[in-house]
Amino acid sequence: NYDLGYDGAIKADKALSRSLNIPAVKMLQQYKYERFYDKLKKLNFTTLNKPADHYGLSLVLGGSEVTMWDLAKAYLGMARTLNHFNDFKVQYNLTDYSEPNYIKNTKTKADEIEPNSYLDHGSLWATFNAMEEVMRPGEEGLWEQFSSSQRVAWKTGTSFGFRDAWSVGVTPNYIVCVWVGNADGEGRPGLVGIEAAAPVMFDIFKQLPSTKWFQTPKTKLKTIAVCKESGYKASEFCTTKINELVPFAGERTTTCPYHKLVHLDVTGKFRVTDNCVNPSQMRHEKWFVLPPSMEYYYRIKNSDYRTLPAFLPGCNEAGTNAVMDMIYPKNNATIYIPIELDGTRGKVIFNAAHRNQEAKIYWHIDKEYIGSTKSFHQMAIDAAPGKHILTLVDENGERLVQVFTVLDRDKKTAVQ
Repeated sequence: NYDLGYDGAIKADKALSRSLNIPAVKMLQQYKYERFYDKLKKLNFTTLNKPADHYGLSLVLGGSEVTMWDLAKAYLGMARTLNHFNDFKVQYNLTDYSEPNYIKNTKTKADEIEPNSYLDHGSLWATFNAMEEVMRPGEEGLWEQFSSSQRVAWKTGTSFGFRDAWSVGVTPNYIVCVWVGNADGEGRPGLVGIEAAAPVMFDIFKQLPSTKWFQTPKTKLKTIAVCKESGYKASEFCTTKINELVPFAGERTTTCPYHKLVHLDVTGKFRVTDNCVNPSQMRHEKWFVLPPSMEYYYRIKNSDYRTLPAFLPGCNEAGTNAVMDMIYPKNNATIYIPIELDGTRGKVIFNAAHRNQEAKIYWHIDKEYIGSTKSFHQMAIDAAPGKHILTLVDENGERLVQVFTVLDRDKKTAVQ
């Protein structure tokens, strides 16, 4: 992420409002960048002049150039779609995404009313609400304390090399786009959207009349129980549930995978199984359990997170408990190890996580022992080109086995 930090787990609306990179990339991996590319083309982004494979997953992080005019046109279309929710009897007018006009009363295209559109009412409403939560710059950060301050859905951006800083904001009545940079494209340290462009944008909004917020498209939303901790649709094991309006697609998502029913001994200090404790003597408790790699970062920023208790000694079969996870690389990853400036072969840092912060991990590559780590599980690896098997074993015999491939540094191709 831009702040060089990790959160471990975060809700989708917070990831959007904070412009976090990793959640966006993982979401696009699931959605497929080809589909996203096609949708942007339908929204008439004129600078997408290369095939989808050229941009890949970087497309969701601004991997393609865009003109301020195209950006304003897209946000204008989204705002028009919500504003026309009742006008077209909850249907869509595709001309909402047509070109803006400089001149008032310019003849526009005839309405094209369709039952579906590029972006649906419910998703737009939820997205704009999330974008409203972005932390405003400077004194604007206290905007909620002033009843006269208007609600604005907004985002910022910064190009590679600090060459461009931009900010765009939208209300039901206005779109404001601001670009800051040098005409010759030369970069400047500190030229970032939140610091350079956003203050100008909010100064402009201060001069504009306040407007009401977008109307809630209730017939395109449904109230469901949501897990307060994970943000997923609540499962039977979620401890705190809240009712939220979500787009219809939200109802089809999976239930919370992180709340589980944990079996404890009578003291509540150890986990047990029916192999060693009679079920009648167990305590059953609902528990928020993240995978080890997510937990590693999440508990740093969430002091109230409770790690799972250890198993009662002799009560768990080794190898059946997922206590380790690789932060990097993931299973079946392909790695390129570059040459250092002095011409020597470089190394890649492997990073693992264990639920027990004091655990010791023994590292093996292709069944050859290469070292051990404790507390901070990082290992510098210099593996030959080809496919390798990484095996991690902790003091209790728990194992994690993964496969990774090192590219040939000269050919940059995988060696079989």
